[in-house]
Amino acid sequence: MPDILFDATSHRVKKFVLHTNYPGHYDFGIYNRCNFNIKLYVNAACEHVEVTPFKKWEELESSLFGSTRNCNLPAPLGQHQPVVLNRSCSNNDSNPFGSTFCFGYQDIIFEVMSNGHIATVMLFDYSSSMALDFLE
Repeated sequence: MPDILFDATSHRVKKFVLHTNYPGHYDFGIYNRCNFNIKLYVNAACEHVEVTPFKKWEELESSLFGSTRNCNLPAPLGQHQPVVLNRSCSNNDSNPFGSTFCFGYQDIIFEVMSNGHIATVMLFDYSSSMALDFLE
């Protein structure tokens, strides 16, 4: 079952959080695995890639962004660069599982563990009405 975040004012869904419940993640054992299957269309030819709890990030990354791992050229600034997420307890203890990395694609954020497994998938709806709410 996913976590669902509602907007209290508009009574609309703002975000879905799909948990894979992989061992070695900070939230392991807190959530049940959500057995999702998301088809992402990656080009105008309607080719798609399927995102499931068992898909590793390396495979998705090459399908979504193309393979840049074997190039000696650095990725352009802001392209495929992860945001490092370092969770810790409220009393500032260190997280024994280490940091995770968040990658964005369209209206989706993938939280990826250091072993390449996807920990969570967050789905957002940035429709024009939501964008206006953020600008005010």
